[in-house]
Amino acid sequence: MNAAAVENEEARHQHYLALSKRAQGSNVNDRTLLATDYLNHINEIVMLVELIPDAPECLDDCKAWQPLGYQEHFINSGIADRDLAIEAYDYSPPQFRVAFDRLVTEMNRLVALSIARLEEALSEGNDDITRLIATRASRNLQDLIGQAGAVIHGETPVLDQAEIDRLMEIG
Repeated sequence: MNAAAVENEEARHQHYLALSKRAQGSNVNDRTLLATDYLNHINEIVMLVELIPDAPECLDDCKAWQPLGYQEHFINSGIADRDLAIEAYDYSPPQFRVAFDRLVTEMNRLVALSIARLEEALSEGNDDITRLIATRASRNLQDLIGQAGAVIHGETPVLDQAEIDRLMEIG
């Protein structure tokens, strides 16, 4: 590693330490520099998906829901620590940030797949399959939310591709 790279890495580490100190007592975890408030965005779609079997008109709301990136979510957020959450994200240590980003990608993929399958089941008028898909999608999304929450709190669960593929089997 050349001198400039070492200096850059040291500056990055110092900024991480400063952000970590600012995060103490805030909604941003002082170790991972991530905030659980982001997961509220995913919880919104989970609640909508759960409503579909009894209120099929909620499918339109599900289709209107759009995934938001972490920083984008906080730009639109009113939480007190939003500026810290936005700034700190870029300094989250890779062992947390990579796992978190992967889980977010999988949640967004599961949402899209679930909505498509729910739309198909509704168009076929199959109430039992609609309920099954909604139930499994909700449960699997909640599992991924739990794993993302664990990462935010400093755990690094390992989710292999087979487990992710199993979660995608919703009906």
